[in-house]
Amino acid sequence: MIAAPSHAYDARAVANFILDRADEDDVALTQLSLLKILYFAHGWYLAERGQPLLSQPIEAWKYGPVVKVVRDAFKEFGNRRITTRAERLILRTGELQIVTPDLRPADADFVNGVYQSYCHHDGWTLSEMTHEKDSPWCKIWNPSTPIGSLGLRIRNEDIRSHFLGLANRFSIQ
Repeated sequence: MIAAPSHAYDARAVANFILDRADEDDVALTQLSLLKILYFAHGWYLAERGQPLLSQPIEAWKYGPVVKVVRDAFKEFGNRRITTRAERLILRTGELQIVTPDLRPADADFVNGVYQSYCHHDGWTLSEMTHEKDSPWCKIWNPSTPIGSLGLRIRNEDIRSHFLGLANRFSIQ
């Protein structure tokens, strides 16, 4: 089992990093497109580095893989451009604080490369890409034996295996 090591990032920090890049490029990301780019970054990271990029689990939802804390942070935007940043609750003060996208330089370059490869696809196209036959999402959402669907976790091992098989299909910059 691939555990989330201590250097894996809060998914909200990576999401905020991606949103910052999108703002610099004047690319309008919706919650659907952001969630899929985040999934692709996590998957490619698992394939290339053998460890998770994100500390939170990936879940199988109707429109593809979702990191719940990121979805919760941006659900109010629906299919509109995201214009804020994800926050976290500071328990000792009760205040909300923007999650700082402090990625190590090599990881920032990696995530930026994935972002550049996928940012010009709309959310529905990205969602369709996650739904391909035998993808980790498909195996959870459309199992051969009924197991239920909403919010089921997709194992990092399955994501990594899938992305290792995609190495010749999608290029990351």
